[in-house]
Amino acid sequence: MDYSDSVDRLSRILVRAHRIIQVELLRQGVDDLVPSHGAVLEHLHQAGMPQPVTELVVALKRPKSSITKATDSLEKGGYVFKKPNPGDGRSYLVGLTPEGSVALEQFRKAYDAMEKKLFSSISKERREACMETLDEMESNLERFL
Repeated sequence: MDYSDSVDRLSRILVRAHRIIQVELLRQGVDDLVPSHGAVLEHLHQAGMPQPVTELVVALKRPKSSITKATDSLEKGGYVFKKPNPGDGRSYLVGLTPEGSVALEQFRKAYDAMEKKLFSSISKERREACMETLDEMESNLERFL
């Protein structure tokens, strides 16, 4: 089998998955959020307290510029708040607002709908094998960064 287009195929899957999430959010009346915001909201919820941007960068494995752009957009929409970091005057903490908690539930519904479509014709065993393979692929690439 030829694997030369594997990255392109993964990219196409991601683009389509994001489109489905966006459509699902629009069906719920959410038009000011994008799929990448969901991971930020989820992490803030799981943390249970405001987080420094550097923690989001590490946890989400994304560039600082991407996290800053996302948190700025989320703050503008009222989904997160920012406050000075008492432990580091050069940074700030980002926390989830009540509106952010509502948006997170909407994201969860959108992700569930997308995953049902993504895995609709794939058996449970093959889904599990797929997830294991994706874990291995991610681990393989993490060694090089």
